[in-house]
Amino acid sequence: MHEFTDKVVLVTGGTSGIGRAVAARFASGGAHVFITGRRPDGAAVAAEIGARFEHCDAADEASVARVFAAVAESVGSIDIFIANAGIATDEGSLESLPAEEMQRLMDVNVNGVFLALKYAPRHMRDGGSIITTGSVAGAGTTNPGAAVYSASKAAVSYLTRTCAIELAPRNIRANTVCPAVIAGTGMMTADDGGDEARLMASLTALGRMGRVDEAVGAYLF
Repeated sequence: MHEFTDKVVLVTGGTSGIGRAVAARFASGGAHVFITGRRPDGAAVAAEIGARFEHCDAADEASVARVFAAVAESVGSIDIFIANAGIATDEGSLESLPAEEMQRLMDVNVNGVFLALKYAPRHMRDGGSIITTGSVAGAGTTNPGAAVYSASKAAVSYLTRTCAIELAPRNIRANTVCPAVIAGTGMMTADDGGDEARLMASLTALGRMGRVDEAVGAYLF
């Protein structure tokens, strides 16, 4: 068990999926954990895992700035920040995807990470850690119907690389975790037993989608 006693951890998009599992593991290791999201039951989710909830729209600058300031005022500087908030949609194809859907994907997945990386450092201790959630989509592979999602996750990786260079003088590490298709998250492919789900499963060494608990360890590391 990793020990994070009294560390301050903030996880965006922490009310479900990978974000929730990561937040729960940090909390069980003794950290003071805050999760953000837009769900109306966010406070109840936080209570279940031993965290605190702050409502936040990851793509809204005022909302992001408020959350960082509120956490810092409540418990002091942040030790670990995880920018996990993201969305996916059934894109169909580049030709058929409505421009407004493309913009929504980029607003949350790219602008949201940019805003997080803009405000996180000013509320973090030197020697801390920033982790962003990327994807195997955008890390050298893509598939039909995922063009914009893949592009948005490629952007996350490159924003994080530059962040790592800029924050190196403060000994703040910045890394991206790029999960493959994880069941139960609704990202990329639904775990519904359909043709696409079976295809994606067949492309993995184990012949199945990954599990949320299998992704958590990379964040803790």
